[in-house]
Amino acid sequence: MANNNQAKSTQVTTIENVQRIWWLNPTVIFAILMTVILIGAYYIPADSYVSFYRVNKFIDPSNIIYSILPVCCFVIGGALAFLAGRGTKPSQAFSEVMEKKDSFIKMWIGLLFGFTMFGYAMWFLVMLRGGFSIGLFMSVLSGEPGAIYGIKESFDNVAGITSFTNFSIPFVILTSYYLFYNKKKMYIWMLALVFVLTMLRAVFFLERLAIMEFIVPAAVVFFSMRAKLGRKTPFVGLYPFIGLIALVGFFGVSEYFRSWLSYYVNYYPSFWEFIVTRFFGYYVTAINTGTLYFQHLGFHWLPFPSSTAEFIWKFPGVPDTAYESIYGFEPQSVINNTLATMGNPEFNNPSGLLQPYSDYGFSGALIFWVIVGFFTGVLYTHFKKGHTFGMMIYPIWLVGVLEIPRYFYFGSGRFFPCWIIILAFTFILHYNRKKLTSWRLKGVGAGD
Repeated sequence: MANNNQAKSTQVTTIENVQRIWWLNPTVIFAILMTVILIGAYYIPADSYVSFYRVNKFIDPSNIIYSILPVCCFVIGGALAFLAGRGTKPSQAFSEVMEKKDSFIKMWIGLLFGFTMFGYAMWFLVMLRGGFSIGLFMSVLSGEPGAIYGIKESFDNVAGITSFTNFSIPFVILTSYYLFYNKKKMYIWMLALVFVLTMLRAVFFLERLAIMEFIVPAAVVFFSMRAKLGRKTPFVGLYPFIGLIALVGFFGVSEYFRSWLSYYVNYYPSFWEFIVTRFFGYYVTAINTGTLYFQHLGFHWLPFPSSTAEFIWKFPGVPDTAYESIYGFEPQSVINNTLATMGNPEFNNPSGLLQPYSDYGFSGALIFWVIVGFFTGVLYTHFKKGHTFGMMIYPIWLVGVLEIPRYFYFGSGRFFPCWIIILAFTFILHYNRKKLTSWRLKGVGAGD
């Protein structure tokens, strides 16, 4: 009885330690993030939109409420999840497997690493076939204007093949957890290799989201595990601000090659003013562009969800004309035409906050955000309390929460393989849990 009480006390302390890291709470971080962005989007003068972003301001007192309501609904959903999750019991399944059956974990790490390397190998093969050369790469490094677009033009994404790079997400999450139980340098080097490849992909292929998909999950795992193990991290509450500064710096490096040298060097008085203005602009213009869409196209103009169910229409084997062949028009063509005639195609983020209006209408979108907020809160509860699916999915789910101002990440094709593999991992782990203390695949982990 005493041992049981001690175990329960330890579990409660562990959960409380994680809760103290305020920025891991999705409802809190989302409310703060959206408050800052909406205030900026609303109060930036119309002439600043024109001068900095070359687009008219569509946000005004009559429609800002349509951006505020989804935020409120998400927060309501998160609050309901908090109330519903108070009775959720902690789980030790994930940690027990990490400690007692690491050959199972090693097998998955090796599998995910192999998929990731295969994906990047396909990337480079496609690039070489498209005309990529070392000379072109050196032209980018030397700052030759427009050279980075030459690299991007030499790459043609092969759906279902190059998408294997997205298996790096569950690889990073699982390996980051495992390093708390096994600090073999081999796994550190594997993470380092994936990080370098991710950096190259982010800088030279303009996929800055890829670096967030690495750093944010790794940081969530690192700081939450330190908290669960009772290790104190100085100034942990300030890390989001440090991360923001680092993100702006990385954004500056990528924009230096992408647009500063080729155009904006003659437009802005300083590079730093350009970077800060442009970085914040990607978020405020997303809200502005989303407002343009529902004002011009109306609510629920799509017969079937498109943006929130993007993975369906971009699934390998599904033709690009699938939506048009079924419903008679292509949503992206309508959006592109609206953007070209009334907005600025350079700032084409549609705002994930407002995209559900197109898919579900006004009332449907608000219900949708309550559900998303509730599900996010449930995942956070399961993450705090050690449940396998929550532990694995929440680190990348937080990236989706942070991306909501720009676009709806959860419905994207790049997120789809991630949650499928995590779901499979969770099912297999729990299905075999009673066997895992002695179970081994032949040839895997033998003699470890």
